[in-house]
Amino acid sequence: MRKTINFLGIEVGALAANDIVGKILEYALADKNKFITYLNAHCLNTALIDNEYKRILQKADLVYAGGQGVVWAARFLGAPLPERVNILDFFEILVPELKDRKITIYLLGGRKGTVKKTEEVLKSKGLRIVGSRDGFFAKSEERELLQEINSLKPNILMVGMGVPKQEKWIADNINALNVNLCWAVGAVFDWLSGQRKRAPCWMIKFGLEWLHRLWQQPERLWKRYLLGNFIFIRHILNYKLNGYGKDV
Repeated sequence: MRKTINFLGIEVGALAANDIVGKILEYALADKNKFITYLNAHCLNTALIDNEYKRILQKADLVYAGGQGVVWAARFLGAPLPERVNILDFFEILVPELKDRKITIYLLGGRKGTVKKTEEVLKSKGLRIVGSRDGFFAKSEERELLQEINSLKPNILMVGMGVPKQEKWIADNINALNVNLCWAVGAVFDWLSGQRKRAPCWMIKFGLEWLHRLWQQPERLWKRYLLGNFIFIRHILNYKLNGYGKDV
């Protein structure tokens, strides 16, 4: 299997969970300015209407399949991926590796209470969290934020601001950051902090975690899932029917 597949114009790593963990460790200890993020159905829908976001994904050092829909669609288009590699699926594998290598982390994004709770939880697991900041800061505060991050010199900057805001913020600031790896992580702080519960294992296994999220936040997520999933399927079918499936 190839190390990447071209998924509607975006290179996606054909990697399993252990491979992703290895890449994160490699980038966290490598030269500066590495950037990784994920792709799910919502990300693809956004990329196909937001050219700036799509270009950022195309320039990333690694894009991994964070959604089951991407895995199913890639298989349908003839270029299968090993598995979904959502951060919540592999984070517990990553934790002891981060501890052993004494890798430092700065958390950026989410609500103030959420990111602070995430910091407490991760420190209790033995991770070296050097700082944190919520994602609700003004443009005028950005210079001070960058100075703070750079003074702490984290190996990893985890940015959880949602798609595409987090990727655009990283792209705008990565060259000014004194970090090894910028990692866009979405709303993961909500789960790592324990403030939101994951779907039952059977729902995760059958690719229905989105339904559990919709049940938890229907007002915010109904368009993303009830409309977005149909839009995603339409994009995949159009791509297949137009004869481009072999180029995936």
